[in-house]
Amino acid sequence: IKSIKAEVGGGQGQAQQPSGGGASKPPAEAPKPEAPKPAPKKAQSGSGSIEVSSNFHAPPKEVFECFTVPQKVMAYTQSKCQVSATAGDSLMLFDGAIVGKVLEVEKDKKLVWQWRNNSWSAGVESKCEIQLVDNGPGSTQVTIKHSGIPYADAHGNDDMPRVVEEGWKRNILDRIKMVFGFGIPEFS
Repeated sequence: IKSIKAEVGGGQGQAQQPSGGGASKPPAEAPKPEAPKPAPKKAQSGSGSIEVSSNFHAPPKEVFECFTVPQKVMAYTQSKCQVSATAGDSLMLFDGAIVGKVLEVEKDKKLVWQWRNNSWSAGVESKCEIQLVDNGPGSTQVTIKHSGIPYADAHGNDDMPRVVEEGWKRNILDRIKMVFGFGIPEFS
């Protein structure tokens, strides 16, 4: 015990020579202060836009129905939905993860939706336009222009435009192709 007390200063604030006549040990070093922690990453304010295009081996009418007929949407999302080809109607996808409203409809050619992801801050809404172009017999080009996407969600997750773009590619466009046989998936 005398040896331990001597090594830690005997409780008197100074190092003491251990018994047995050995050389004294230098005092213990004071703990180094911790390096400052980096500041939390601040979410970027504002909003971004994305544009995604894909070709489908089906006529525009059949592809349009994949965005407006509930049974077809449920087939590729595997979740409850509320969709319509009537302006003013409510929109709900993926069991309510996406909500909004149908703003504009041009049958078999164009849909415009007000779109809100439930992970976004309160009051944040975006707008997506789905354009369908007849590329000849049994071929439709779909272009999605989605604007007003916040850079971060309400939980601080950044890069929401990229997340939304990947969602369109993998959870909607590729799934339509896989479920209905409208082409080979491009993004999955």
